[in-house]
This record gives sequence, C-alpha cells and structure tokens, in this order.
Amino acid sequence: MITEQIIIHPIPPGLTAIQVAASCYKKWMGMVSFEEDVAHYLAYGMVVARPDVFAMAKIIEQEGEPAWFIRMAVGPLDTLFSVLPGYLSKICFCRRNDGRLRVYSLDRFYKCAQRQMKRERK
Repeated sequence: MITEQIIIHPIPPGLTAIQVAASCYKKWMGMVSFEEDVAHYLAYGMVVARPDVFAMAKIIEQEGEPAWFIRMAVGPLDTLFSVLPGYLSKICFCRRNDGRLRVYSLDRFYKCAQRQMKRERK
C-alpha cells in the first residue's frame, strides 16, 4: 500500500462502475480492447472513473455541430450528466455496438432520463 492512512469511506461491496464497463466490453464489443479504448479516450477525449460512475466520451462533429459521443457510460444518468465538462446541444451513442449512431438533443435526453429515474425510485 502506498499510504498507511486509514480509508474513511470504503468502496461499497459489489462491482465498481469500471468493472461493469469492462464486462460489457467483453460481452458486446467483440475484439475491441477495453484497455486500448480507455487509453485512446484518456489521450483524445475524457474518462471519468469513480466507484459509482464510469464514462468515456469525446466531442465529435454531428451535422456540422459539436456533439458529445458517449463510448461507454455506467452509473446513474443524473450523475453522468453532471460530470460532462461542458454543455453541447447533442449527445450521440451506439447501443451495444450495433453500429447505428443515435443522436439526441441533450436537453430532451436529460428530461427523459429524469422522468425514468423518478419512475424507478417509486
């Protein structure tokens, strides 16, 4: 151990978000290396890794406008939205490596996510 300091808030039991992301890569991404993708997004995009959330994203051009492309996201959507370093009007992603780029208004996507989270908490 690097430090002898006592951990105040231990990580809760179970899989962390990055472990879930790695297992999703094995399941859906075929020959794509999780470690190589993380390295790529560290160099050319953004990576957020906390016990509760993991995200890899970069800014792309979508129909002449900048947009967030989310390569992988694990965790509560409201927390994931809060870690984006800036506002762009569009968000894009592919589901389970199906090859189809899905493009949404970030505002509309966020409102839909909020409604879904409220339903799940009831």
